[in-house]
Amino acid sequence: MNGTMMNVVPLLVWCCLLSAITAAADAGDAPAGATPRIELGEPVTVALAPPDVRGWGPYQFPGLQRLPDGTIQLSFHVEADSATAYGQPAARAVSADEGRTWKLLPREASGDGTAASWQSPPLRLPNGDVIWAVQQRPLDVARLKLPAEPIARFSNYSDFAYYRVADLPAECADGWYLMRLSTGATTPHKERATVRLPGELRYVTERVMPRPWLQTLFLAPDRSIWAVQYDTRLVDGEFKKLWWAMILRSTDGGRSFDLWSEIPYMPDADADPKAAVRGGFTEPTICFMADGAAICLLRTTDDKGPGPLYFSRSTDQGKSWSRPTVFDDLGVWPQMLRLENGVTLAAYGRPGLYVRGTADPAGITWGRRVTVVPPGKISTETCSYTAFLTLDDDRALLAYSEFNLRDAEGRPCKGIRVREVRATAAIPADHHGK
Repeated sequence: MNGTMMNVVPLLVWCCLLSAITAAADAGDAPAGATPRIELGEPVTVALAPPDVRGWGPYQFPGLQRLPDGTIQLSFHVEADSATAYGQPAARAVSADEGRTWKLLPREASGDGTAASWQSPPLRLPNGDVIWAVQQRPLDVARLKLPAEPIARFSNYSDFAYYRVADLPAECADGWYLMRLSTGATTPHKERATVRLPGELRYVTERVMPRPWLQTLFLAPDRSIWAVQYDTRLVDGEFKKLWWAMILRSTDGGRSFDLWSEIPYMPDADADPKAAVRGGFTEPTICFMADGAAICLLRTTDDKGPGPLYFSRSTDQGKSWSRPTVFDDLGVWPQMLRLENGVTLAAYGRPGLYVRGTADPAGITWGRRVTVVPPGKISTETCSYTAFLTLDDDRALLAYSEFNLRDAEGRPCKGIRVREVRATAAIPADHHGK
């Protein structure tokens, strides 16, 4: 299934050396500092789309998780990138040899909802329970009795009409579901978390009303659970006109969540000429660092074009955050992973796809970015969404999409790939350097 693997060993060795040389060339001229050397293994193709599948959404947005038997599962989206597809089952493949070969699995039957391909993997709690989010199917607006007018409208790639939950039919308050595999159980059960979010709203887009869900879950050092979201809400009765990052925090094993903190949109106008017209901060991700701090990366790329990826840091368990600063000049769906050897990796892109690393326990000083997929015309080479999975102390598996792979007949196809990322001995680096 790997269209790039060679049977001739010397050629394979040369290709691996070339990947390492390319990574070193990307990072080698960085100024003084202490960040890891990033080496990329050869790409392995997990799945190819039929050549006529070229639209935006299918064979994109991968996720990775380690299954209880030690195998690796990769999931990926096969529907349109549309709110109408929320809750549809992902495609899946499994690997029993740490990502070198893959077997595609039958797609699950469609129901009322399921785990999305790109959400965070199941989270094991200190008491042994395992929880993961469920993305439900959206509600059909044609079947709902809505107020004559929304309280506000917002546009970013699509149009959004916002409503107060209290003004809607009772079924519109539904959402925030998790699956839980209790300690000692063999079958998971579905439960609805209680989420206390002041000024909570619902929106309509593409003639459906999505139901809220907890798509990215993190276990904090104090054993609380963070659901890292982005959305808008009412603040003191007024519609917050931009999307902000928000942390919902649970101290009872995921049965209830409260709004813990937010990171308001505070752009750098000098770094982004379109800062004043952006939709805000979206797609936040968190990493807990060795010094006890938490760091957050935030997307600003929107329908106005590529925007900077921002960096913020908290030293009080996420209750407050530093003013965001520019981490790089681009980036969607940033992902981070802290390895056991003390290295933290970040992946992001658009255009292209990149990996960066830091050995700084505070996560402040980072090395230059290493190219995984070379940039081209935006969104024609990769969706730039990724997933990380730890392999061992200094290696991770990276899953991503490529849009111009070749099938056996030489036809261009979209596809899902994985690649090993090795983070080893320190090389020079810079402060947030690209």
